[in-house]
Amino acid sequence: MSLRKRFKHDLTLLEYLPNELFLEIFSYLNNVDTVCTFSRQNTRFQCLTLNYCYTFDFKSVSKAKFDYIIRQHDIHRWRSLRLSDDDKTPGQVTHFCQLFPFAKYISQLKVLSIIDMKSSTALILLPQLTSFTCLVSLSIGFVCGKSIPFLKLPLLKHLVINSCMHSKWMEVRP
Repeated sequence: MSLRKRFKHDLTLLEYLPNELFLEIFSYLNNVDTVCTFSRQNTRFQCLTLNYCYTFDFKSVSKAKFDYIIRQHDIHRWRSLRLSDDDKTPGQVTHFCQLFPFAKYISQLKVLSIIDMKSSTALILLPQLTSFTCLVSLSIGFVCGKSIPFLKLPLLKHLVINSCMHSKWMEVRP
């Protein structure tokens, strides 16, 4: 048997493994890599990643991977999102906010983390925070010189906002 035929045959054997085994493999990978690797294989893996991957950490993720996931994956299913405007991913938060206004697309999130947010992005993002009624955890850094609005988030249990002394804080109501 030629090597080419044998290799081709081995690839089809992978398809016979049960979904539970793939879900176990997925648990060891981050969801960005899982979606980028497996969803391109076939319809079965697309469905698995769609139903299993709902937590996305885009910190230090290439623009190509970021764009692939937001085009291919159903963001209405996401439960956790981390965006970053750090040196490795400049403009990521702004790009995401322009494509998917938070109130319309991802208000179902339970965990939201925005890292190294630019001032121009804060103007877009901060007013939209009130639409996250399912949010349990919110982390925002770094907000400087902006007015942070009153947040009525009934399920919120964890809040971290890094800011400078020039920020105007929300009013605390009993």
